[in-house]
Parts: sequence; C-alpha cells; structure tokens
Amino acid sequence: MKERTILRHQIMTKGGGYFELEDGTEIEVFGQYHSLVEVSQYFQDGEWYDDDDREQIDEFHLTGYEEGYSYDVNDLCRLFNIERWDIDWNYNGYSDDWCGIEEEDDNEVRQKKWNDYKSKFPKITSKNQFERI
Repeated sequence: MKERTILRHQIMTKGGGYFELEDGTEIEVFGQYHSLVEVSQYFQDGEWYDDDDREQIDEFHLTGYEEGYSYDVNDLCRLFNIERWDIDWNYNGYSDDWCGIEEEDDNEVRQKKWNDYKSKFPKITSKNQFERI
C-alpha cells in the first residue's frame, strides 16, 4: 500500500475562550485557532485517505476572522496577569488550508505557505487588541 505524510493547515473557526481573573471578573475573547499538522495518508482505489495518525507541528490563535493579531495562550497569561492557561475554548466551525495549500504542493511548499500566512498577522501586544465576545 502506498503511504505518505503531508502538512495540512487546520482551522477551528468562530471560537472563543473563557477565563476568570483573580478578582472574579469573567473574560471572554475571540480565539480562532490555526494549527499546522502532519497527517499520514494511504492511497486506495485511486485516492488519498487520511489515517488517524497526525502530529501538531505549529499553532497560533487569531483575534479576528482572517484579520487581527496572532497570539498564543501564554500571551493571554501575560496580558491578563493570570497564572494558568486552562482556558475553556469553544469552536463551532472547522476549515482547512486557508494559507493556500493545494493538493499537489509538496511539504516544502506547504511549510512555506504556512509560514507566509502566519507571518502576515502582527503579534498581539495589548489586551485591548483582543476581540471580546
């Protein structure tokens, strides 16, 4: 059986995170989640099929929908002065390959498209840059 591994950009869309500050203030922020994963595939009946085997390579959150600032959970801890990052994330959508990955792209091209996509969003520097739900 023919097998391969490919890189895929996965997006959990229309999401948000909820956490509580030490003073009891409840905070909710928009948090679209992007990840680059390595997916194992096998070839059968003329088509490639995903196996359950996948490994996360890279990730980031985005404050807007295809716009805004990139951040990770550590940025939330730093900007909101919280010690833990056990934030309750909820998403109600899923998509993939917004960075322009095409089926015929090899992994080197896929990685470059991911890097270019990720770098177009400035890194968050202030809690005021978060979209509040």
